[in-house]
Amino acid sequence: MKKVFTCGPASEAPATLALIAKRADALRLNIAHMTTEKLQQWLDRLTELRRRENLRFRVVLDLQGAKVRIGRLPEVVSLPETIELFYGDVSDSPATIPVPTQSVFEKTEIGDRLLLNDRRVILKVTGREGGRLQAAVEKNGPLSSDKGLNSPDRVFEMARVTEHDAAAIAMSKEIEDLDYAVSFVADGSESHLFRPLAGSSHRLIAKIEQRAAFSHLAAIDAAFDEFWLCRGDLGAEAGLRKLGAWQADFIGAMPGLQKPCLIAGEVLGSMVALPNPSRAEIVQLYDSIQAGFAGFVLSDETACGTQIAAVMHFIDYFFADDQP
Repeated sequence: MKKVFTCGPASEAPATLALIAKRADALRLNIAHMTTEKLQQWLDRLTELRRRENLRFRVVLDLQGAKVRIGRLPEVVSLPETIELFYGDVSDSPATIPVPTQSVFEKTEIGDRLLLNDRRVILKVTGREGGRLQAAVEKNGPLSSDKGLNSPDRVFEMARVTEHDAAAIAMSKEIEDLDYAVSFVADGSESHLFRPLAGSSHRLIAKIEQRAAFSHLAAIDAAFDEFWLCRGDLGAEAGLRKLGAWQADFIGAMPGLQKPCLIAGEVLGSMVALPNPSRAEIVQLYDSIQAGFAGFVLSDETACGTQIAAVMHFIDYFFADDQP
């Protein structure tokens, strides 16, 4: 069972990083939340950790690809009842949300809904003025910098390599045992953009985060080296009522796929704050293994959670039969 743990502020301390690295098959770096300087620090840290502890974990750089994110703004637990979105990188107020992607403003129409932070925040666009979008907050919730932005009504970006993606690949391609995960893979053609930059010695992982990809799984299977079923953005598009059915559809297709499939997105989500997983999470993890998933990806649980030691203890307990 392949275990991928995400590195972040909560796992920066040397003892904590060593704790998760000794149990990981791969450690993930989400470059959307890192400057190039910060990414270089993490790459140096993980390279040194592998050498010092004689560990064999792989490193995965999670690239942005076609995923749209908001810019930087003050972190809040809820938004005002009405907000504005503007084209830009930074805002000093949660009432004005920066979006550094011009196509959002070109393609969005009045009446559209915009989904932020994996559907924790839902906006309804009510107007447009001076290039800005006005929106009512239909569902309120927490929001912070660099969170994802989706729409059930629009596809904002086609396959692309961002400048940040290209810089991350250039600075990491000489590192051994390093993979690249591509966000919002739609039909497999994205490999033609990323493979020439990454080179033949690095694996490409297809993150399945939109329904459109379900119609092209065979092509994605041929073009990529691994699948991740990412239920955060996929759930934002599907909505809570349909997510289970969409996951079942993917599971139904798995016997026809040649590449390993991992499940991601709140696998042990309650353990971000609590020392024990819920029984529902335990059963879902067991069911995922039985369904044929080759592994799982933890995100907030190890990147920003407060219970990392408890998460590792649970994994040791749950997978005790896998230990040599």
